[in-house]
Amino acid sequence: MSLKDRLVSVFDAGGRTAAVGKNAVMSVALRIVSIVTSFLLVPMTIGYVSEELYGVWLTLSSILTMLGFLDIGLTQGLKNKLAEAIAREDWNEGKALVSTAYLLMAMIFIPVCLVLEAVVPFINWPSLLNVDSAFGGDITRTMVILVGFFCLQMIVNVFVSVVAAFQKVALSSSFNVIGQILSLLAIGILTKTVPSSLTVLCFAISAMPIIVTIIATLILFSGPFRAVSPSFSCADRKYFGSLFSLGYKFFIINVQVVVLYQSTNLLISNVSSPLQVTSYNLAYRYLSLAMMVYTAITAPLWPAYTDAFVKRDYEWMRQMRKRMHLVFALSAAACLMMIALSGPFYHFWLDGRAEIPFTMTCVVGLYIIVYCWMNLNGTLIVGMGKIQLETVIVVVGMLLHIPLSLFLSRYIGAYGVLASMIFINLMYGLIFHIQVGKLLSGKATGIWNK
Repeated sequence: MSLKDRLVSVFDAGGRTAAVGKNAVMSVALRIVSIVTSFLLVPMTIGYVSEELYGVWLTLSSILTMLGFLDIGLTQGLKNKLAEAIAREDWNEGKALVSTAYLLMAMIFIPVCLVLEAVVPFINWPSLLNVDSAFGGDITRTMVILVGFFCLQMIVNVFVSVVAAFQKVALSSSFNVIGQILSLLAIGILTKTVPSSLTVLCFAISAMPIIVTIIATLILFSGPFRAVSPSFSCADRKYFGSLFSLGYKFFIINVQVVVLYQSTNLLISNVSSPLQVTSYNLAYRYLSLAMMVYTAITAPLWPAYTDAFVKRDYEWMRQMRKRMHLVFALSAAACLMMIALSGPFYHFWLDGRAEIPFTMTCVVGLYIIVYCWMNLNGTLIVGMGKIQLETVIVVVGMLLHIPLSLFLSRYIGAYGVLASMIFINLMYGLIFHIQVGKLLSGKATGIWNK
């Protein structure tokens, strides 16, 4: 079979596979729009606030993103449980799950918002971020605004999980893309009318996705998702356990995500400088193009695997996993090619506004390839809900990452943080590969099957 025929066969089927294929195609289109918008946004943003302040912005926003684990895994648990209810066409349970999730998220993030707003002014941000003290006031004001937007976004993003559970992942991704486009337009106006300010930048970038998601929520819950639209009267304590049964495991996984992935900017800034944060993020943004199709497919596969698992369609899961190996191989090859072409591209893209060492590009590329391999099997595991083993090994990775990063950083600087991430993802990938083999062959027992 030729390469073209093999690629066509990835989605040459009906039903669930067709749904994944349609979502993947639409997701690729959205990803292209997102990437073009992002590439336009980076030089415009650096031109508005400077390279160093752009690194500060990335670090500040990632600090709050790290607090995403406070949802205790509820949105991921909702995605799985709602997908199961949809597969059974149990709309009463679906409506109760959505209503309960909204209530729980509000109960968590309204108090979190109040506490964080009280704490932020007392933190020495310039010392934490290793920047000049002159930026202190602007950073504090920016964090106050970011906290409010972050907590609101955590609540409204329940709707994103609802849309994904219906196997309409491309639609759920569109909200953020539209928000990015609006942010680009806003910053374009700011550069012509308003002096450089982190606070103003915060409004332009953070508010838009929230506005788009709220509008989509109001429209779609009145239309195609009316069957599961939330109602305060439908929130029920008996569904707490249903959401938390997977939620607490996702909570542990999310804490690990914070430590292993979301802390990257903060760690790099601390052991090196915000300039290296900028280099890392720009290299990652460029090389993530190589996994555009890969991530566009894995996103809709999560609810699709859940649907297949509920219906005991193991053959479909085995065939899809084989096809994903081909997609992964192509993504890895594309990543290597982009590393080789990185120099000319950076020159064209950034026009001297920022410097990205070739070593940084190579290390980030290796990390992306390893992460994709790990995610290939990880998506299937979370889709099936068999995440007991994952919750155990991610604790190991979480405890190992920061001390290993700090140790390696003594010798290789910011690259030590990335080296730690590569090593830990290799460990995860090996264990996930073994577990999926056992699950799909019916040989999983004990913790491998929980």
